[in-house]
Formats: sequence, structure tokens, C-alpha cells
Amino acid sequence: MALLKRGEKKIFHIDSLNQHMREVIKTVMDVNLNDVAKYYGLRYLSPKFGEPIFIPYGRLDGNFKKFEDAFEKIYDEIEKVKEEGLKKYLEWYPNSQFLDHYRIVFYSYTDLEDGVLYGIGAEPLAVIPNSSYPVDKVSDGDVIVGMQLLNVALTKGLKIKFFDIIANRREEIIEAYNWLYSEFHVKYDAKDKVFLTDIATYYMKKFFEVVDELKKKVEVIENLKGKRVVIPMVESTAKRDGRVKEIMEIEFADYIDQGNYYKVEAIPSIYNKEFMGKLFKQVLNNFDEILLLFERKATVPDELKELKVKEQGDRYLILTK
Repeated sequence: MALLKRGEKKIFHIDSLNQHMREVIKTVMDVNLNDVAKYYGLRYLSPKFGEPIFIPYGRLDGNFKKFEDAFEKIYDEIEKVKEEGLKKYLEWYPNSQFLDHYRIVFYSYTDLEDGVLYGIGAEPLAVIPNSSYPVDKVSDGDVIVGMQLLNVALTKGLKIKFFDIIANRREEIIEAYNWLYSEFHVKYDAKDKVFLTDIATYYMKKFFEVVDELKKKVEVIENLKGKRVVIPMVESTAKRDGRVKEIMEIEFADYIDQGNYYKVEAIPSIYNKEFMGKLFKQVLNNFDEILLLFERKATVPDELKELKVKEQGDRYLILTK
């Protein structure tokens, strides 16, 4: 069955699209906030094969007067075809809850009747039941510092409380990624250097709007106090605290100098050693027990070595005074 409808326009290259559409597509590919999605317990789903939600360039043609109109056109076209695509994703990722936000990628598709079609793939942001952290020790009433277990609360019905440590740093995150990818395109994108910060900011704010709707479904607290605190740990080589952009620029200078911009992320920047030291001091004064969760091997942080190890597993530690 042909993908294109009879008489539907074929466009073979992105440069044939309206300028605003070209700029939107090329810009949003850089700033999907993958690390921030992970922090919120979310995941962009990668297709096992192909791109189940595929939009040929011809459907993105139009005389757009501003980039917001081009952006909305992309989402309108996604809306028209996503039903069948999401069914396929559900086969690959059972029990997922799909959100109205997508990672955009270039994709070409070979159709037996239409030949090669060029366009974009839209990969959904989703809540999935699995976690990269060991969550068996987490109990109702625990206070979670960070939002990494948001998906666990939503899918398993745990009555846990969350303290969002990046809630007041969103503008810093947006500023940092706008700076990072502007630098990248100036240095390495010799062809067209397309990265517009107003588009990137618009897209990243859309992401946070989706996150805020999810946060309404759980209890988010403003003060760190309780009986037991749970801290999902994030690996980071950054030592000094500061604005996210400054941390990226200084603490990850080697990656930037080597052109490895994809290794520079906001969440490891925020989880620097100085910040974590201040966080540990705060929870020590306000909780009786600390549960640390790790994605890899569990190790006692230097700042907590005076505490007693009540229980230990390969990827978790329970510490008491």
C-alpha cells in the first residue's frame, strides 16, 4: 500500500521547505533534553526498526510566516498518523504511557510504489514502567530527592513524595543548551549553521509544560523533611557548583575542546560534587535514614562516611546516624 495519497506532493530535500520549517526541524533535533527527560523518569522511545511515526517532507510544505506556525504544522501532521505508530511502539514497549512531545529525527523511507521518501521521524516521549535504579527498597511515605522515580510512582502506584531539585533551574538549563549548541554550530556546522535560540527555547519550554502536567499527578514538596529520604545518584565528574552554563563551560571543557558536545549535559552539571555536598548536609539534618540508589555499583559518598551502613546491596545503600 502506498504511503502517499494520490497527487500528494513529494519533496526530496529539506532545503526545499519553507525557511521557518527548515529552521524548526534543524534546531529541535539538537535540544530534545534527553538527560532532563531521564531525570524526570521519562524516556524517548527508539524504534526497533524504521520510524513508525513518519512524516514525508511534502506534508510539511507551506508558506509559514513565523516559526511557531511551522512547529504546530509538524505536530498537526504527527497527530494525523500517530495512532498506528504508537501501536507499534506499544508492542515494543508494553505498558508505556505516551506523552504529547517528540524527538525529531531525519529519516528516509523506501516505498514499493512511491520510491524513496524523505522526511522526519517523530519518536515519542513516554512513561515506561522500568527504572534504571533498584526501586524494591522504596516504600510509601519516602521522600525522593530528584524526580527520577516519577515513572515508578505513576506506574506502580507508590505513594511517595518528590522534591524537584531542578524546578528553579529551568531557565539555566535552557540558557546552557542554547549556548552549547550555538557554539557547536559556529565551530562545526560549516554548511548552514542553523540553530536558532528562540526556536530551541520554545521547544524546550514545551517539554517542561508536558513535565508539569505529569507532576500534578504526584505529591511534590517544597521543604526537605521527613523520616526517610531516597536519593537516586547521578554520576558526574563536575566538582564546582554555579550556573549550569558556567559548569558546562569549565568542568566539561575537555569534551567541548574535543568536539564531543553530545557528552556535555545539564543534569550531570547540576549534580556536581559541591552541590551534592550541600544536599547531603541538608538531608542529614532533616531525616533519620538515607537510602541511596545507584545505576551502577553502590559506594558511600565521602560526605556520608561517618554514617552507619544499615543495609547494602549491589546498587543501593541504607545509611543511618
